[in-house]
Amino acid sequence: MKTRNLITLSLIVFGSITASVAQQDSSGVYLSASDFKNGKLAYAINCKTQKHKIKLNEFLNKPYITMVHEGKSINLDKKNIFGFRDCGDVTYRFVDQNQYTILNPTEEILLYRHVAQSASKNQPETVYYFFSKSAQGEVLDLNLPSLKKAFPDNHTFHDMLDTEFGSAPLTAYDSYHKIYKINRIYLNSQK
Repeated sequence: MKTRNLITLSLIVFGSITASVAQQDSSGVYLSASDFKNGKLAYAINCKTQKHKIKLNEFLNKPYITMVHEGKSINLDKKNIFGFRDCGDVTYRFVDQNQYTILNPTEEILLYRHVAQSASKNQPETVYYFFSKSAQGEVLDLNLPSLKKAFPDNHTFHDMLDTEFGSAPLTAYDSYHKIYKINRIYLNSQK
């Protein structure tokens, strides 16, 4: 019986590692927040062995992306899809037809970075940060009042945010625990 349990556990662990490694080398589109949360990519490829193109059509300000997948061109409305992952293992979410980089795709409270291109070549780009309570959640400005408003009944979280982020940026990363500090504080506030 112990041997069977050990074999079953080994297969589960090996299967999880294999799925995780395969997922890291893939690119494709997340059609919904649920697909994103479950790691289900549409029009997926293995980046080591296949190629496809994801054209964002930003320059022409079009409301859709164009996928060139298996030799076929497919247009997908940005407002109808969650986002995509590229072969650099970077995940994006579409918000108002713009792509926002998801800084922490495996954590509960998602943090986003959005770079606004300057109209003038002489002016630098502007970087904005946002968050959402979950993949299904509304994308909001990343600031203390917005975080507290998003979690109105979690006063422990509010107090911990005030204590931790007096002068630290809200995008601070806890390298020891390998998690963004906002999520670590949130998890600790649930105990």
